[in-house]
Amino acid sequence: MLTLTEAAIELGISSATLRHQVQGGRLAARLFGKTYVITDEELARYRATSLGKPGRPPARPRP
Repeated sequence: MLTLTEAAIELGISSATLRHQVQGGRLAARLFGKTYVITDEELARYRATSLGKPGRPPARPRP
């Protein structure tokens, strides 16, 4: 089990991003008190399916 902060460090992203992923249902986590925790398996699943896929395509340069 990892806290969101530990998982964020391992993934190289912010813990706020992971918290939004949990709230949006894209990352399974449990809340213990005020701390979200995720399993190693869920972290691996998230890494394989979600990282490197931006939510918005880059803007095209204007002519």
